[in-house]
Amino acid sequence: MMDGNVSTASMGEINDQAGLEALVADLGSGNVIDAELLEGCSVEAHELDEMGPEEAAQVAAHCFATLFGHTVESAQGSEADADAGRWTGTLDGFDFVISRDDLGDLVLDFSGPAS
Repeated sequence: MMDGNVSTASMGEINDQAGLEALVADLGSGNVIDAELLEGCSVEAHELDEMGPEEAAQVAAHCFATLFGHTVESAQGSEADADAGRWTGTLDGFDFVISRDDLGDLVLDFSGPAS
């Protein structure tokens, strides 16, 4: 049973900043971007290798909402280097990095709050 310290929101949204920061700290690293995580995203899997900063921010925002139950209000891509396999930006005060691992998968890491 949950106590009254967790803010309630419709549809399971997490609006409590401290709760969101704790979730990101626990579950924000090493998220492989696969077809299941991308389901419903405006950027399709075959477009990931060629995405620019705006598309990377869209992917990160979609994944953030899926993983943490938080609708992103502000998503900003800052860098995109498809050759190096690295995209960065911020979402609602959290930093994100999408990078290619040794197996060729794209991995999404969140940290925050952004400073």
